[in-house]
Amino acid sequence: MNWRDYCLDPEIASGGNGATLLRDGTEAFAAMEELVLSARRRLLLDFYSFADDFAGRRFGEMLAARAAAGVETYLIYDSVGSIRTDRDFFRDLARRGVRVGEFHPVVPWKPHWNWVRRNHRKMICADSSTAIVGGFNMTERDAPRSMGGGGWKDAQAKVSGPVAAEIEALFWDSWALCGKRPPSPGPAPQAPGREHAAVLSASGFRQAHSIRRAYRHAIDSARERIRITNAYFLPDRMIRKSLMRAARRGVDVRIITPRKTDHPYILWASWAMFPRMICSGVRIYEWTGEILHSKTAVIDGVWSSVGSHNLDHRSLHYNLELNVNVFGPAFGRAMEDLFEADLLSCREVTLEECRSRPLLHKAASAVLYMLRSWL
Repeated sequence: MNWRDYCLDPEIASGGNGATLLRDGTEAFAAMEELVLSARRRLLLDFYSFADDFAGRRFGEMLAARAAAGVETYLIYDSVGSIRTDRDFFRDLARRGVRVGEFHPVVPWKPHWNWVRRNHRKMICADSSTAIVGGFNMTERDAPRSMGGGGWKDAQAKVSGPVAAEIEALFWDSWALCGKRPPSPGPAPQAPGREHAAVLSASGFRQAHSIRRAYRHAIDSARERIRITNAYFLPDRMIRKSLMRAARRGVDVRIITPRKTDHPYILWASWAMFPRMICSGVRIYEWTGEILHSKTAVIDGVWSSVGSHNLDHRSLHYNLELNVNVFGPAFGRAMEDLFEADLLSCREVTLEECRSRPLLHKAASAVLYMLRSWL
């Protein structure tokens, strides 16, 4: 299979990248710590939620230490995503040399203030050469149980090479939206690997549909199997129909959704879609472990996507999002292996189960689905 067949725009994919899948919080948080400590020139962090808890304080101390060592250290946090974090926490980091930017501060009395447009990205980039992208926030609930955290289910991708420079460029776009002036870009990174990869973003109004269009093209190109794990699975009609068409033409389509969630109204709305999707041949599973927060997909073991983008209305139309798409069998095999391992902790949703739900539950799901643009 040629990876170009699955890539909407092969021209945006760069070669010579390294890519490693970080399968859970234990691997991800260890890799993030290592990347922060390895930075020698410039360190960039962008997180929707950065908490003043043991996880945030641990990384905050590392950021302050890197700044004291002469590393240019930058941190962007989202004002709503980090609303429970005392602003003294960020002011203290700034006093210690960390350059801090707040995305869209909560100031509703200002003209043109926008509550719904948020920076939902989660990334770390070091020295323009290596980056980690995914769904983990910097909070104790995201941290693995081995660190004393909540052990949320998520994944990240560690990439090196030209895509890291592209991720850095997106960081400076967000930095400018925080009212800050970006510095001059870092040196071009070397090409340490063999993977082709592309950085896709969504920013509400600019490039709002790039991630969705990439998903749709890959789904429409699928020949054998589609594997999606998504925390807030509420796709628009375009993606939903593409998945159903793929199943009808014989593609093995499997989707893992949460059973426990921090946003139950989205899960209830999702149940309104399940009967038609199951009838079309799509197989839907519920993750039975801790809260599922992953946003990953792999198609035919060739096209893989890891990032912050949820398959819902908010990610599509309002949020700044960031995904890395990796094209190649090595990374795709790791993604499929993770999906198969996750299935062991899932239960399949059946058509009989959907039809036997209480009438009140069906009505609630239908109403919430109609209101999906507001969820």
